[in-house]
Amino acid sequence: MIELRPTTEGDLPQLAGLFAERFGHPLMPEEWEWKYRRLPGEGRSAVAVDREGRVLAHAGAVRLPARWHGGEGGIWQLADFVAAPAGSGLRPPLVELGRWLLSDLPGPRDAPWIFGFPSERHFRLGERAFGYLPLARIEERAGDLASVAAEKGVRAAPTIEASDHCGDWAEAAWEACGVLGVRRTAAFLNWRYHSRPGRYYRFYRLGSPEAEGFAVFAFVGTEARAAELWLPRGRGLERALPAIAADLLGSGLSSWRFWPPPPAMAGALEGLRLAPAGEVFVGCRGRAGAPDPRPAAAGFHYPMGDWDLA
Repeated sequence: MIELRPTTEGDLPQLAGLFAERFGHPLMPEEWEWKYRRLPGEGRSAVAVDREGRVLAHAGAVRLPARWHGGEGGIWQLADFVAAPAGSGLRPPLVELGRWLLSDLPGPRDAPWIFGFPSERHFRLGERAFGYLPLARIEERAGDLASVAAEKGVRAAPTIEASDHCGDWAEAAWEACGVLGVRRTAAFLNWRYHSRPGRYYRFYRLGSPEAEGFAVFAFVGTEARAAELWLPRGRGLERALPAIAADLLGSGLSSWRFWPPPPAMAGALEGLRLAPAGEVFVGCRGRAGAPDPRPAAAGFHYPMGDWDLA
């Protein structure tokens, strides 16, 4: 007999071991607490357990404030679907658990789709079991820091201020970009990047007389990953990127990686000598029995930081 229920603190040691076995790194209790209990929204974490209390599978989802075409409210993102090894294919406990978790999601006041970043293999399995739909492919671009950092000071650049957290100025910069997506409030940004256990992210506040922008980079080995990049159109804030490259280079990193910016920031990455570096797949799921949710998802922007959450 399999029991499906919300995760409790008593399950966390087993979860850490399950994640280490399946993903090569544990989900530590402090990270679980951060992701599902301390977020500026709603978190759901569920487990399938056997008669002996052994955790057979975990499934998670987080709801965060967002705006989309014709609406504003919460949007759900799937995270941390994992099952204990037992043969091949999608494990039956995870199928049951996933359907249980998703039975009332998204709700009537939520965005009419849920999104996530499964591998294509896991997407195909989820397509059969959970009604997943293909949504988008995101092409990553990466490049060397040294060649860009050498341009620091060649052109008059906006001022930059580095820190490990942000204020309300970051939310104002996001609003000035006029995009659809998960709302980049100060509460969200500081939860995502300043409060996350075991990870380091650096904020850059970019200023000019006309506007402000900001960027957040994750430090992953010797690579800097642009989790957030918000530069209001036509303000010249992209001229600060060589100075950011120099700061990252001075911190011991050697390369950086970006996702394409939204249309409101077209051209922001020009001149950075970036090359294609692989693709990320985005899947979605709508309400059971409802029309195809993908038209509502058109134009919704997914930054690298959304993927980094999973």
